[in-house]
Amino acid sequence: MSIAIDLSGTVALVSGGATGIGAGCVREFARAGAAVFFTYTSNASGADALVQEIRRGGGRASAAQTDFTRLEEVRRAADACEQQLGPVDFLVNNAGITDPHPALDVTPEVWDRTLDINLRAMFFLSQRCARSMRERRAHGAIVNMSSVHGRVASHGHSHYEASKGGINMMTRSLAVEYAPHGIRVNCVAPGAIEVERYAHMENYDRQGWGEHIPLGRVGVAADIAPVCVFLCSPGASYITGQIIYVDGGLTSRMPSL
Repeated sequence: MSIAIDLSGTVALVSGGATGIGAGCVREFARAGAAVFFTYTSNASGADALVQEIRRGGGRASAAQTDFTRLEEVRRAADACEQQLGPVDFLVNNAGITDPHPALDVTPEVWDRTLDINLRAMFFLSQRCARSMRERRAHGAIVNMSSVHGRVASHGHSHYEASKGGINMMTRSLAVEYAPHGIRVNCVAPGAIEVERYAHMENYDRQGWGEHIPLGRVGVAADIAPVCVFLCSPGASYITGQIIYVDGGLTSRMPSL
């Protein structure tokens, strides 16, 4: 369900926007009237289809393939957004990877790639956009995508959970540092959200997973995107440094012993 928010005349940058939650955010920002620039890793056809979808609906959108292990490409994406659509008003840091391994099997390469993409690139893309917002004296907003894994542990996700826990604390720190410049920083932490990659997971069971969630179902991208748009809207002008769990109540229920 969409929220009636008007962001006309603004520009949103969404990292990892070709599929899943990111694509949901691209659509929701466009629906609110923002011009949207998004990055993608390899799905060029999906990215182009989404750009054309937004344009057919009367919106403005562009995309760029970006390797989030390379900071020069991350910065280049922000440059391309400014050149094609204008300065960034809102940043949604959605790009990330999940690569499960038992803790005893995590290699330095797996650790570095996970932290580089999920945390390091997020920090420096935020820095790049915040500097522009400060120079323009723009009251911008940044939304970081975390996860319930930043709060509760699960087997095989130690490196992933380290990155998400880092995102949570980084959000608070940046909120404090950027507040004097009128820049708000918040975090959305989704629970089980059904995205395209779930179709390839052998253990995915929509009904079975839903039985463990208080609201009784697995979430979808449309449950997350409106929250991100709201956090960038005037209605959230006094909200910063917060971690918003959008998980159907998953982290609120005590597990059965």
